[in-house]
Amino acid sequence: MSSRWGRLLVIAALLAGCSQNGDLPGFAPDFRLDTLSHRRFYLNEHRGKVVVLVFWMTICTICKEEKVGLNTLHRALEPRGVVVASVCSDPENLDTVHRIARRLEIDYPILLDHGAKVSKKYSVQVLPTTVVIGPRGRLRFIRVGYSPSIMRQIRSKAESLLSEGLET
Repeated sequence: MSSRWGRLLVIAALLAGCSQNGDLPGFAPDFRLDTLSHRRFYLNEHRGKVVVLVFWMTICTICKEEKVGLNTLHRALEPRGVVVASVCSDPENLDTVHRIARRLEIDYPILLDHGAKVSKKYSVQVLPTTVVIGPRGRLRFIRVGYSPSIMRQIRSKAESLLSEGLET
């Protein structure tokens, strides 16, 4: 199993500069996950807001780099109605997840995806993967990998969804 995750991380590193795209059909699969801070996160409670979900693992170096950019995104757009949350696909070692959250000063919810059930619902195959969900619950954007350019694209998509008012 660790060899499988290792291969996924290598693929993620190769794809960091190349991303897959775009506006996606359909609605985001609903879910409920516990958070690192012992709360529950219900996706359906965030209808009416733009939601940015980032799927990651504790052993993924690129994923950790992305967390810093997500803090900036969260602080800038949360007051405008954007919810940022990261979905940890390997939360079995909670000490490591806590250590990463403290060291990187993560101030948005970290969701614990035991058994990667939500990752599977979203067909996540490469980490990190970022999904942007529009106010009406529709999948609107996906990016695989991480780079400052990808973070700018995510921010631009979230801002455009806010300014659209109504989804098309």
